Amino acid sequence: MSRSRSIFLALAASSALAMTACGDDDGGGGGDSVSASDYASDICTAFLGWRDDIQKRQSDLQEGLSPGISPEEGKDALAGFLGDAVTASDDLVDEVEAAGTPDAENGEDAAAALQKAAQDARDELDEAQQNVDDLPTDDRQAFGAAATQLGNGVRNALQGVGAGLQDINSEELDKAFNEEEACKG
Repeated sequence: MSRSRSIFLALAASSALAMTACGDDDGGGGGDSVSASDYASDICTAFLGWRDDIQKRQSDLQEGLSPGISPEEGKDALAGFLGDAVTASDDLVDEVEAAGTPDAENGEDAAAALQKAAQDARDELDEAQQNVDDLPTDDRQAFGAAATQLGNGVRNALQGVGAGLQDINSEELDKAFNEEEACKG
């Protein structure tokens, strides 16, 4: 499933780079069988919306981090950003599940893999949010180094999310993702 895999991996990587600062009994989707085109549209809309939301919040975070900000204020801002990213990821998980199961070859496998990828991204962001509490605030340099390390860890983890998408093979889904206007963002 080259196009959907590429779309997801590009979205995960772009969200991860911005961070530098399961199914029903059928095995996938919300149980509803949908056309490959409708599925591609819903999935691309969900992932692009998630990416855009995280990038906007990351931009807001950077604007709020003035050079004179204290480590405690930086920690609070980072915790708020990650909390918002987790909320956006909760929405992504719900939207991917609601997209259903594409009526295509390996559609159940594709739906299950995309649901897992969305959940894995959400879990990585949630773990990072929990780790913010461990950031030191008694030294500006120590805080900066630890915050950078946290961001790099999240970026690396998100770049690995979706590895299971590489094993999905469906010409019909590839075609739907390639032709769907929502996937061209």
